[in-house]
Amino acid sequence: MQLVNERLLGIYNHWKCIRATNDIPAVDRWDPLDLVQHLGHLFVVRVEPSGLGDVVPDLRYTLIGTYLVDVLGRDTTGQLVRDTFPAGHPVSSVYHRAIALRRPVRTHGRLDWVDKKYRRFESVLLPLVGRDGAIAKFAGAAVYETMGRYVVDAPEPA
Repeated sequence: MQLVNERLLGIYNHWKCIRATNDIPAVDRWDPLDLVQHLGHLFVVRVEPSGLGDVVPDLRYTLIGTYLVDVLGRDTTGQLVRDTFPAGHPVSSVYHRAIALRRPVRTHGRLDWVDKKYRRFESVLLPLVGRDGAIAKFAGAAVYETMGRYVVDAPEPA
């Protein structure tokens, strides 16, 4: 995986370390509190049976870090992923592909979908399995940059 940001690389390396084998870590081995220094950048997505009776599962945000809320200007905790992006946005298909491939995914691009065209992002989606071996959740993290600099948690100058 070719992650650019050191924060994301550290989170990815943690994910690799909690694997019991070279496979995907179990849900109960992932604890966001193990990554306290990254909490504001973390998000968790739960994979649920479709409420529409579809074969494709629903994806629901169960944790959104405060840094992400501040940068995006919204808290999507508890919402379905598909309801937080405009129609036709590929985010759900990225998750569904990660479920099918059973591997982590790096995403990157511009924040056009939240009217933040001046910001770029990089994120990582890390699958976690339930007791049945199916992908049950994704742990993830994101970073944002503006004008070539990463947006950081820092107070505004006085």
